[in-house]
Parts: sequence; C-alpha cells; structure tokens
Amino acid sequence: MHTLYDAQNLALRYAQIVDDRTFDDMRGIISDDFTQKGPHWQCENANAFIATLGFLKETYSATFHLVGNQLGQWHEDHYEGETYCIASHIYEKDGQGRKLDMAIRYQERVEYIDGRYCYTRRDVNVVWSSDQSLHQ
Repeated sequence: MHTLYDAQNLALRYAQIVDDRTFDDMRGIISDDFTQKGPHWQCENANAFIATLGFLKETYSATFHLVGNQLGQWHEDHYEGETYCIASHIYEKDGQGRKLDMAIRYQERVEYIDGRYCYTRRDVNVVWSSDQSLHQ
C-alpha cells in the first residue's frame, strides 16, 4: 500500500540531490520520460532535465531547499500532489554575496515503477521570489 510518506520521502530526496549537486543521482528518482515545466523552461525527458541542472552549479555557489507542506493522494498506481518549497540560491554579483529565495509549489505525479517510487512529472510554480544582499 502506498502512503503519503512515500511521496514525502521522494520530495526530500529530490531536494537533497539538488543541494548536494549529485545530479546523476536524480536518475534514481525520476522516470526516463520525466517532464518538468517552469516559468521559462520545459524539459521533455530525464536526460534533458539532468542536463539543465548543471545551470545551478554554474550560476550559484550553493542552494538550500526547505521542503514544507505536502498534500496529495494515491490513485491506484500513481500519486498526484503538491509540495511547497522555499528554494534559496547563493551567488555573487559585483563582489557582493546575494541570496535569491523562491517560494515554489511543485505540481507532481509519482509512480511506482520497477520497485521504486519516481517522479514522472514535477512542474514548478514560482509564487514569489526575493533577491537580497547577504550581510557579512
């Protein structure tokens, strides 16, 4: 029997992979036909998605994803739900440390495939963002 905990654990693992920058590990939690849409991008498969994650490493010195509310429901073999997240991105501009925070509501679909839970879709809805200097 599938539970909300299975989907929650997957969301936490996704955040950990991104923040640890172990992007190839994403293959263990997304399907080959995984899709993701965001405000200015769209990925049509796992390879394209993983390739775009390199942008995070190139642009930000660190990220920190704090996973929050999660609601959803299993329908037989798949889960449809929503996960809230605050995603912080640290970078430097003109010699000054900065932090870009984004409030994200992921719209997601999870399936149990070959003995593992994986995302088949995880769309990004940015509710707000804030870009501030870091005080040292």
